[in-house]
Amino acid sequence: MRCLWLFLGVTVLAGPVTATVTVGAWTPLFQGVERSTGEADQAEARLQKVSAVRVDLHDPDIEFFSTPSNGERPLETTSESTSEFLVRHGLQVAINANFFTPCCAPGEKDLAGLAISRGETVSPQVPSHSGSTVLLITKDNRASIVSTEEAITTDGVWTAVAGSGSVLIGGAKPAMVPKDFILTAHPRTAVGVSKDGRYLIWLTVDGRQEGYSMGATLGEVADWLRRFGAHDGLNLDGGGSTAMVMAGAGGAVVLNHPSGAAKPGAGQNGDGAKGGRQRSNGNNFGVWAKPLGAGGARR
Repeated sequence: MRCLWLFLGVTVLAGPVTATVTVGAWTPLFQGVERSTGEADQAEARLQKVSAVRVDLHDPDIEFFSTPSNGERPLETTSESTSEFLVRHGLQVAINANFFTPCCAPGEKDLAGLAISRGETVSPQVPSHSGSTVLLITKDNRASIVSTEEAITTDGVWTAVAGSGSVLIGGAKPAMVPKDFILTAHPRTAVGVSKDGRYLIWLTVDGRQEGYSMGATLGEVADWLRRFGAHDGLNLDGGGSTAMVMAGAGGAVVLNHPSGAAKPGAGQNGDGAKGGRQRSNGNNFGVWAKPLGAGGARR
């Protein structure tokens, strides 16, 4: 019996030692835009593959853009995949943004919470539930994450997107209601702002892909945002909506592995594999930036 207990003790102690989380170096994609990746192995909470982009808000040629209003059509926006959004508007990098209804076929959508595109309000702010925490970016690229539980001013805001709630406030995780949405691992999209306000961090965690990446809880999203330098962080729409893409010679290059079933022409992944099927999202969020090297035109 003594030998059995000794064996079990060694096994428990040895388990955490083999757990590995890796975070890669930042690699320039465009002027003021860098990419990194991260992963956790099975000895951590779960297998995770993470893609991150860091945008330098001090770069004078950086400009943000989100899905514009669809004008006189029904609801607020007309959906498109993140790749379609990037190509249509000539952006350099893009991710999905607000939660939306109805899901999930292409068409007209209502957004959850505040959305502002080039100074125009596309969707109004809401005081509670999904969409009540927002990322605000002014025309001169000052970024902040705030709650709209009490009405906020949007004077001077050039771009705004909303999510389900803050996952980082002042570098710490806020108290979260223990609901399935928070505690269950899903594909996730999130944004964060560095402590000095210089960087905007975009994050995707792939999920629902056995043997590749199983997703993250909101607490784990906060951990990943901190690893990539965020001090404040906001969870955006996830699940089948999660997508991160960049401009490439052949169109959109998919930087993560969307959780939809793969299909021909889904877009080339950064690792050379075909991307999964991207959802037609009600709101996407992108950035214009100059190419690397001197003298390139942004658009």
